[in-house]
Formats: sequence, structure tokens, C-alpha cells
Amino acid sequence: MKIKTLLAGCLLLGGCYYSETPYGRRAVLDLPVQSETTVNKTVTVNAPPGTTVIYHDTQPVIIERPRRRPYGY
Repeated sequence: MKIKTLLAGCLLLGGCYYSETPYGRRAVLDLPVQSETTVNKTVTVNAPPGTTVIYHDTQPVIIERPRRRPYGY
């Protein structure tokens, strides 16, 4: 029974780190910061023979907003 509990703890807390030193306590939580989704789609292009077709599908642009200071100075 202890093996199952230990294994479950390792899987759930694999991204966690905690240490206590004379200088203070430290806790780090490592979470994924990026996720990817694959979308499969079919594209039909009706063009006459001999025509060069350029198709490019880009990722959406993420605009980072400036961070506000918590205090007004």
C-alpha cells in the first residue's frame, strides 16, 4: 500500500520543490507554460494547371500588454 501512495505522490507532486534552509523556506511549483493543439484540415484550391499556389497558415499573434505597477508611483 505504501508503494501506491508513494507513486501517486510522485506523479502528482513531480513539478513541486520545497526546501527549508537556515536562510529561509523556498517552494517552487513547475507548471507547463505552453500547450500545443494540432488541427488537421483539408484545403481545396481551384486553380488552373501551371499556377503556383502559395498557402501559409500562421499562428495567431499574441500581444503582450504592459504590466501595471500595483502602486501609483
